[in-house]
Amino acid sequence: MPRIADPRARIDLLRAAEAIFAENGLAAAKVEDITIRAGVSKGAFYLHFKSKQDCFRQIVEGVVARLASCVEAARFDECPPAEDLEALQESRLAHVVDLLEFCWQNRGILGMILTGGGGTPYAYLIDAFTDRIERQSETWLRHSVEVGLYRDDIEPAIVARLIAGTHERLVREIIRQPRRPDIEGWARQAQDLLTRGLFSVAASAVVDRTVTKNREREESPREPRSRAKAG
Repeated sequence: MPRIADPRARIDLLRAAEAIFAENGLAAAKVEDITIRAGVSKGAFYLHFKSKQDCFRQIVEGVVARLASCVEAARFDECPPAEDLEALQESRLAHVVDLLEFCWQNRGILGMILTGGGGTPYAYLIDAFTDRIERQSETWLRHSVEVGLYRDDIEPAIVARLIAGTHERLVREIIRQPRRPDIEGWARQAQDLLTRGLFSVAASAVVDRTVTKNREREESPREPRSRAKAG
């Protein structure tokens, strides 16, 4: 009677394999190392995967699918009134930070995909992911132009490629850092640089007023402490 695959063992194997692949690369990783870390037998491994390469492929596809989910979580069909631009900026910033944080948490596997480490032929999946960001960015850009948030003289298809390229370079830089970088700070800088040139005159005026108010609040002198009256 054939053995029945245990779904819990598969999860343990995938987690162990991801760690082993990230540490050693695909070529140097051994099935035995994976099974020892997962606490299962080699037989259990081959119940779930045809080979080491098959296991890696499933890990890569899972990571890319979760990346796609992060991208799809954003809404691109609603635009707030001009007075709520600050809230819109913060909402979109949080979305980008979540995406970059995911990349940092999965930097080992993503690094292998992007560099082809260990002979991994999966860079095309990242290209497909970048294409998805381009399409989504273009949708958002066209909508924002229609509602007057962005300038009407931009070419959404071109700007979408600039946005996608910026985020791809950010991901590459983040995953090569030895320690966790200031992900939110990096994302905010990128957002400020990209959106400043896109806002319409009306939107820029709202943003400038908000920035000025925030700066004045930060720079306002503190109230002097009341001095005790001389006795």
